[in-house]
Amino acid sequence: MPRPIRWLAIGALVSIILLLALPALMLIDRDGVIAAIMREGQRLETANREWLAAHPDIVFGFVMIYTVVLHLVCAGVLSWFTPKAARGRGWARIGLSVYLLVATGLSVVSAVQGGMFLAIVIPTDIIHVLMLVLLWAPPSVRRFYAEHRSVRRSRSTATIEGAVT
Repeated sequence: MPRPIRWLAIGALVSIILLLALPALMLIDRDGVIAAIMREGQRLETANREWLAAHPDIVFGFVMIYTVVLHLVCAGVLSWFTPKAARGRGWARIGLSVYLLVATGLSVVSAVQGGMFLAIVIPTDIIHVLMLVLLWAPPSVRRFYAEHRSVRRSRSTATIEGAVT
């Protein structure tokens, strides 16, 4: 296994830790999160804005549930794709790449909405970009995936030929 693939696993682990740290920080800075929700709520229609102002705890609860579920799903996706990509599965490499691109894009959108947690968002995005580079740029990684692809192709051809004869 090439060294960049080993670093990929470390990047996934750090990313998962940061994914789980964000909801924890949101709980610690509950008042800051509610203030950010109220700021964003100013764009709502009057009736919705009034409801939001009257029920900040309920809205905070929904935001926390959404954040925790989303981050657990993301941690699960990373935990599932990364080991498979490290074993040379091309589909996992592509799936992980798509995840990293989407996650980075969504975190940038989230950061623009309210930059309270940029201390987590920025390192996470940097890790995602580095993981993408590790998945595609190093020649040793490209050879690694090419070798795995050719081995699987030769196995499937041998199986088909054995079934035909």
